[in-house]
Amino acid sequence: MMEIEVQHYQKQWPVLFEIEQSNIKAILNEEVIKIHHIGSTAVENLKAKPIIDMLVVVTNIEKIDEYNKLFMKLGYISLGENGITGRRFFKKGENPRTHHMHIFQQDKIYEINRHIAVRDYLREHEVIAREYE
Repeated sequence: MMEIEVQHYQKQWPVLFEIEQSNIKAILNEEVIKIHHIGSTAVENLKAKPIIDMLVVVTNIEKIDEYNKLFMKLGYISLGENGITGRRFFKKGENPRTHHMHIFQQDKIYEINRHIAVRDYLREHEVIAREYE
């Protein structure tokens, strides 16, 4: 069982996201439309599990499986849809886990917006963010 420790906000979390975003863009190239930093580590001053959550929007989800071996070289393990139809989910690191990558095709508007909305809501509502911690 993986042990997860909630930590105080770390200034390096956005930096770690930027590094990983570059690595992902280098693999997926023109397949990528946008990469969002989501989850608790994307909310400044919020305590969080130190796992960088990323939402990757792509043109064609069916092509993503072709990149699994390249993602493995970066340390990612593919978990397929992992409970959400039309998603590709990857985790990086086991103990400690360091990154989660959620990949959706551009037309999965509901799923994309849902993930971004949580982050944006916590950024805008500090009292709710404290309760969320």
